[in-house]
Order: sequence, then C-alpha cells, then structure tokens
Amino acid sequence: MFLTRRSSNWTRASEIKSSWKFLGGIDPDRLVILDAVWKKELGRLAPHCPILGVSKSWILVKADSSVMANELLLRDRQLVRSLNRYFRRPWIKGIRTASEI
Repeated sequence: MFLTRRSSNWTRASEIKSSWKFLGGIDPDRLVILDAVWKKELGRLAPHCPILGVSKSWILVKADSSVMANELLLRDRQLVRSLNRYFRRPWIKGIRTASEI
C-alpha cells in the first residue's frame, strides 16, 4: 500500500517533451530555412536588412536606412507570400522593422 506506484501519478517523457515551448514554439530548422530563403528572396538588398529575430510569427528586421524600411513596407505582402511558399504550412504573418535598437 505505501510502496505501490499508481499509474496516474506517472508522466511519460514524450508527453513532457511535446509540451515544452522551445524557442517560443518555433522549430529551429524553420529559422535556418528562413535565413537562407530571406537572402535568396531579397537578393542584393539582404545585407542591408538582416533578420533580428522572430516573435509570434512576425519577422523582426533591422533596416539600414529609411529607404530600406520603406521598401520592406511596400513589399511586405509579396515577401510574406514568397517566404511562406518554402514551408509546409504558412506560419509567417508579416514583417516588422526595428526603428531603434
């Protein structure tokens, strides 16, 4: 009675692992693919607007100048559509520029 194990108190390791929110729920493989695709889609403009991070499916980008920030603002929908093509399920909602960091 005192030393018996009850099955209801035990939790499987797979259940714990699946409940963890690693990197805010974003798979690290997605971030690697996103970085490569970002450079491919922007071409020669990519060095002027590097990705700072991803927050709740929004890409945070540091633009070198106001011209680059405006370019990203104008091409936002087109870029999101073209970036989401490379993933099984579309997960990118939009692009935000960091004004001051």
